[in-house]
Amino acid sequence: MNDTLPLNIAEALAQGLEFLRPLAGEDSFNPAVPAALLRAGLQRLPVPLKDGGLGGGLVDAMRVLAELGSVDGSAALGLAMHYQTLGAAMESESWPPALLNEVISAVCEQGALINLAATEARGGSPARGALPWVTARRQGSNWVINGEKRWTTWLPALRYAVVTARIVDSHPSVIEKKLRLGSFLLDLSLPGVERLPAFDGLGMRASASGILDLKDVCLDDDRLIAASVARVNDPRRASAQAWFGLCVSAVYLGVGEGARNALLPWAVERKPGDSRTTVAEIPSVRHRLGKLDAELRAARIVLFEVAQRWETITGENGREDCLSDVALAKLKVTEAAVFATDHAMRIAGGPGFSRGELERAFRDARAGLIHPPLEDVAYQEFAKKLIQAYRPPCV
Repeated sequence: MNDTLPLNIAEALAQGLEFLRPLAGEDSFNPAVPAALLRAGLQRLPVPLKDGGLGGGLVDAMRVLAELGSVDGSAALGLAMHYQTLGAAMESESWPPALLNEVISAVCEQGALINLAATEARGGSPARGALPWVTARRQGSNWVINGEKRWTTWLPALRYAVVTARIVDSHPSVIEKKLRLGSFLLDLSLPGVERLPAFDGLGMRASASGILDLKDVCLDDDRLIAASVARVNDPRRASAQAWFGLCVSAVYLGVGEGARNALLPWAVERKPGDSRTTVAEIPSVRHRLGKLDAELRAARIVLFEVAQRWETITGENGREDCLSDVALAKLKVTEAAVFATDHAMRIAGGPGFSRGELERAFRDARAGLIHPPLEDVAYQEFAKKLIQAYRPPCV
């Protein structure tokens, strides 16, 4: 597996890490954090070189996110949401060209950030098939959007959001096509848009995953990205799931590896009491340390193998089949990050329990458990595929 980043991306990452480290570790959103990553130009990674970007692909984005996640999980998660939204839009080639070009220009020239706003309080995760309660209604040649989205990561720093909405309309073109679900590009500076804080959770506390409140937000007709009868016929679905699942997984891999990195010098250098033996020389500690390292390394191999395979796949059928492996990678990485941070805290004892790198990593890793696909959904899908593939032996 080639772990080498293109030189321009590696330089941007090195600069981003230099800017980020003095700011890392806060438990509340600091606007200086996204500003630091923007100053390094990392928001441009998924944009082609010819358009002013860094020309990176999915695997490059994941390597960057894992490195950032080892320093600050919340910062990496915010950038991951930008990458997954923009990267999937370009890969799927399903956006109206004018809208995509507008976003690309704003990202590269103005340091704009974008995220998908899909989750709602009443509907829960859209990954479980919930249709949005946020509505889009035609008014003349415009759309009027009303409702509330939650868990919108890095909300204070965003310029754009892709908002999913239930189309409630009597317009003849909508009735004829039986359209039910729309995705709209929303500039968050528009009248009627309010950004509210809401996230006060166990982990990723500095991710500013707030509430996007929309009251009679008027959009031009051309802000509609796509409309469909249901999610199953959305041409962006496969790319959106892959970019989301793999980018988010890279963040949590980084969180787990960051805990390992923070633990290692402490274990190697610390001598408990009057002992001449360091913590790392205690057999039980070595066992735990080796086990957590093995879990993280295995998760990294699975994650990047799936991502590299995704980048070589052509055709919708092949990509749909690969989504099962994307789900598998997400589960293995999340489990490894939770395991590694748990055992890092056990090794460190009291110092690990105190507020600091290991305590924060312990909390941040568990946020991965609530990102789709959730374990129960993924395991049921794995079983479904097994059962469907089964052919009884001929008698």
